[in-house]
Amino acid sequence: MKINFYRTIQVVLTTIFFCGNLLAQSNYKFHSHNDYAQDFPFWKAYIHGASSIEADIFLKNDELYVTHSEDEIQADFTLENLYLKPLADLAKAGKLRNLQLLIDLKSESKTSLKKLVEVLNSYPELTQSDKISFVISGNRPRPNEYKDYPGFIEFDHQDLSDLEKTDLTKVALISQNFRDYSVWNGLGRITAPELKKVETAIKKAHDAGKPFRFWGAPDTKTAWSRFAEMGVDFINTDKPDEASKYLETLQTRKFELKTPISVYQPKFDYDKSTSPKNIILMIGDGNGLSQISSAVFANRGELTLTQLKNIGLVKTSSFDDLVTDSAAGGTAMATGTKTNNRAIGTDKDGKDLSNLTEILAKKGFLNGIMTTDFVTGATPSSFFAHVVERDDSESILEDLNKSKIDFFMAAGARDFEKIKDNFIQEDFSDFNDLENRTAVFLSENMLADASVRGDQFPKYVKKALQNLERQDKPYFLMIEAAKIDKNGHTNNASGIIEEMLDFDKTIAEVLKVADKNKNTLVVITADHETSGFGIMQGDLEKGKIEGGFLTHDHTGAMIPLFSYGPGSELFNGVYENTAVFHRILKALE
Repeated sequence: MKINFYRTIQVVLTTIFFCGNLLAQSNYKFHSHNDYAQDFPFWKAYIHGASSIEADIFLKNDELYVTHSEDEIQADFTLENLYLKPLADLAKAGKLRNLQLLIDLKSESKTSLKKLVEVLNSYPELTQSDKISFVISGNRPRPNEYKDYPGFIEFDHQDLSDLEKTDLTKVALISQNFRDYSVWNGLGRITAPELKKVETAIKKAHDAGKPFRFWGAPDTKTAWSRFAEMGVDFINTDKPDEASKYLETLQTRKFELKTPISVYQPKFDYDKSTSPKNIILMIGDGNGLSQISSAVFANRGELTLTQLKNIGLVKTSSFDDLVTDSAAGGTAMATGTKTNNRAIGTDKDGKDLSNLTEILAKKGFLNGIMTTDFVTGATPSSFFAHVVERDDSESILEDLNKSKIDFFMAAGARDFEKIKDNFIQEDFSDFNDLENRTAVFLSENMLADASVRGDQFPKYVKKALQNLERQDKPYFLMIEAAKIDKNGHTNNASGIIEEMLDFDKTIAEVLKVADKNKNTLVVITADHETSGFGIMQGDLEKGKIEGGFLTHDHTGAMIPLFSYGPGSELFNGVYENTAVFHRILKALE
């Protein structure tokens, strides 16, 4: 019954494979160690993109069984059934990709190899293919006998001391027992003396022109990352599915900041007993504590943001969900009322809510919005629109026409046609006054990433603030760094950190103005956290970060809030996102 079940599973897996697609091999190669112990030998590793698969074999009664020892032999677990026949089927169908089959001999070397050559000769579609290599490990012949075997047989050499005197022509790779170099368990970091020994071993193999593998190595995400960074060519794992997922995304989860950005030191020279004249609310969309921390560590330990002293924690749930979206999150801060996800500027029943720009306009404030998103994005539109569906861009633009917004800077010049009767469009260089309601566009369509656009946004914010400072009215300015969130949704650690660093440059420009006029309250927070981002490891001295992700969606984590200027002490503590609205108004009393 067990044998029939296994054969059925093999047929099903083969059918699924030929009807679908396997995972692509990542930039980092991994080796499926003791592959016979997987629930689906060969297929699990192959489908998940393994570059090397290990088959332990034992010769008994003229049959090559896949097993670690003689007493564990199972009748149907033969080399042909588990590995050679599936490989042959792939080759015949033109589906075979580059693969190393590492055959670990557990029985006596010469007789086992003789039988193996005999069996392999019956699979010319494999032995004559340039897609697969058969590499002998375990009980190998002596190095001077490697040449006695057919061209399709190569060897796993396991001695670093004889490389100069050994003919390495038939050596496919060099493997070493990790425990001969280190006792590291794969958590934290390896000690410096052991690291040096490990790196020396890898270098010896590479200097000989051969790829390298450790066996007996720790099998954790931390270990996989460290081995990849060290240059181990085949990362040993008993978890091919997990290793595949991890290594496939490793490059997009790593970041290195070559040149740190400058950090502005706030003066804290403002009168705490007075009320602010101006309000600047800065929202890093999706910007949680780990996003901030990653930028801190990449920038060698500090940001302009982390110079601030008044800090709070904000609970972000919406009216109808523990995990908010940007629409409900933005609305909570703009109106002081929790609403349903996807609603903008309306309450849970769809009724319009008064927002900060409407309230402050009655007090004589100028109102501005700056964002790296479209002006119709959920966060910016929460400060002027009243719609029950965030994707109703037509209605959002209609509300913008009727709003109390005096100027905005955003991506998407395509939107101007629908607001041209109420706003004038100006280029950045011509934006020098606020006599008319003004639209300044950062791009025709979606704004480029920070790595491409450079310091565009901080410069635009600086120019806008210079313009506002020339006016004889108080002002409210909402500034959104929208693309932290977008890179969280795509699980792009580099993008998150680059956008956060760009946000910090923008924060520096804002604080410089606040220090100059001494009458501006600056509130810096987020609408929610995106992706469950975490910092897995890195190097503070080199500005290296490796991030990890829980999801591609938002999370319910509390988000930090930093404040500066008159009234900033009101924002200490832990509170709901609606309190941002109420505390801003309280600060103005």
